[in-house]
Amino acid sequence: MRQAMISFRNSLSSTLLSQATTCLDDDRFYTWHNTPNSNGTQRDGIIYGDLTEDQLADFKNLLQLFLSDGGYQKVDEITMLAEGLLNTENSSAWNPDYYSIDMFGDPENSGSWGFQLDGHHLAINFLVHGDNVSIVPAFLGGEPAVSSFNGTDFDIFKDERDLALTLYNELSTSENAAAVSSSSHSMEVGPAGTPGDVDPYRGDYDYSGFAGTGLKYSDMSSETQANLILVMKEYVYNMETAFADAWWTDIMANLDDTYFVWIDEVDSPTTTSPFYYRIYNPYLWVEYNSENALGGGGADYNHVHTITRIPNNPSTSAGGDYGVFAQMINKGDVKTLFEHYAMADHHKASEMLFDYTVKLAHGHSHHSHTHSHIH
Repeated sequence: MRQAMISFRNSLSSTLLSQATTCLDDDRFYTWHNTPNSNGTQRDGIIYGDLTEDQLADFKNLLQLFLSDGGYQKVDEITMLAEGLLNTENSSAWNPDYYSIDMFGDPENSGSWGFQLDGHHLAINFLVHGDNVSIVPAFLGGEPAVSSFNGTDFDIFKDERDLALTLYNELSTSENAAAVSSSSHSMEVGPAGTPGDVDPYRGDYDYSGFAGTGLKYSDMSSETQANLILVMKEYVYNMETAFADAWWTDIMANLDDTYFVWIDEVDSPTTTSPFYYRIYNPYLWVEYNSENALGGGGADYNHVHTITRIPNNPSTSAGGDYGVFAQMINKGDVKTLFEHYAMADHHKASEMLFDYTVKLAHGHSHHSHTHSHIH
């Protein structure tokens, strides 16, 4: 992953690299949205259209190191097929060239770095901290979610939809009573309400109010539990398997504290019914929502928003949403902060106290800092 990122960075001109790169604690990290990047000017960083064919291929190869085959297919269907279809209706609002890339940190000199892919119906945060890898928050959506473009059929959220319908339709009467809510459809922890604002659920957002709402895993039949596991895995295993396995281990250790909520507008939902569901686990947050259609004669069920997060942030050393970097905005005690303060130009004048020694490269005048004071 590191070598692929360095190769991609090295392929960029100095101008593009400067535009695309910022600090690990920059608010650009938390500024993403699901709205169109109209004319390619409504996001930070650089866009697909800035890249040569070879550079874009290098970037997509990097994506495939983080994503499973299924996860990458969804990204491709969102950005190339659904967006390509919309482009035929309004090319200034919707265009596969308008997806934005922001890069954070320096993979050549630090074990902590990341990047963000952001644009219409897609915002994924790819983060590396040592051997801890994450892709949350991850927003994937589509309108149309089911259609065809240039002779290729696509059904972006087929498994997220069909597996959830199987889960719901096989609930017992008592399970249904616990799971079903009469609340209106809405994403509980989606993007900021206004494009350009930072994610309001970053950092130390309190998810505790969602624990205890809905049907609890430990109260489910074994068949319902198995069906719920399949739905949860569909979101987790958008990641490459080795990293998804590590995440899944934490989820399984907290399985009894998992809650499932369902909202729909019909008595017997089908693949062409609009519905909402939510899954809460201390290590996994999932929302699936059929949004209101925005035009073009589409159906409500064919406009889908999903979001995946880790709600325990930052209670573990690995963190949740935004990984260990989220602890920076909470002033957490993360030693890689030293790398950040020592190497970032805008912190060179900072006087920091640390309890260990670091050698600085690139000709800095202060080559090491050693402090006995425990910070």
